[in-house]
Amino acid sequence: MQEIGRTMTENKNTNRCYSYADGHHLHYIAVNKASKHRVPATVEHLGGSAFQVKIAGKSDIWFTHSPEELQLALATATGVEATKDRTWLFVKGKVVTQAFNLSKNQLTACITEQRPLDMSSIMKMVKEREAKG
Repeated sequence: MQEIGRTMTENKNTNRCYSYADGHHLHYIAVNKASKHRVPATVEHLGGSAFQVKIAGKSDIWFTHSPEELQLALATATGVEATKDRTWLFVKGKVVTQAFNLSKNQLTACITEQRPLDMSSIMKMVKEREAKG
């Protein structure tokens, strides 16, 4: 079974979120390196961005910026796991496993634009550090 991480979401209004904060996207390196200790989980949508997540008899409320995607994945899921001690869900489907980064707190705002790097400022900092030795 192929496993994929959610790295980019397009909402209905075509705004993209570039945030990797809790509740937003997972970075593929984090998914590959830090998600190996998984436990079975059950998930129920409570409304809006809130989901009730039950792990080992304990229940908590987690939030996601992409509730529609998580609901859709759950509707056809063959299993759900969470990474132990993290708010990461892995929803197994017939073909792929989708990864979701949730949050125990209300969500921070999505970052909807990427600012270009200011290379002149970066090079100035590099030169200053080199000069300090």
